[in-house]
Amino acid sequence: MNRTKLLTIAVIGLLLLNFGILGVMFFGKSSPPPMHPPHGDPKGGGPKQIIIERLHFDAAQQKEYELLVVEHRNTTDELLEASKKLHDDLFSLLKGDTLNKQQSDSLVLEIANNQKAIEDLNFNHFNAIKKLCKGEQVGYFNELVDELGQLFSRKGPRRK
Repeated sequence: MNRTKLLTIAVIGLLLLNFGILGVMFFGKSSPPPMHPPHGDPKGGGPKQIIIERLHFDAAQQKEYELLVVEHRNTTDELLEASKKLHDDLFSLLKGDTLNKQQSDSLVLEIANNQKAIEDLNFNHFNAIKKLCKGEQVGYFNELVDELGQLFSRKGPRRK
């Protein structure tokens, strides 16, 4: 399979995925907005607190971790805002009489690159958290890695 064909398939796949997600967002059941800030619960918990507790961070590690979290949230917010603008630009192409395939392909590729940047950011963030760990904390971190998908899903941690 040549590169162009593979890229075309990837772009079409991403487009279908984006349309599916947008369809669920607009036509799915809406739930009331959360009564607490993102990344936490009303009792001050959430993934940040879970990480501090599960990794047994001391006060100095908690301060360093807090700096990592602030930096990560700021960059994530920037990337999410860029993603929203790219999606808006992509869907605004549908308003025209003719579809500019080259322009839509370019925007889809930018959306994919933006999503890659988000995933790279998240991976590097957790790698930085791992570097904060000392001694047996590395073992706790490795246990936590298996639960990261659940902890940071849009629905939050699963209750058992």
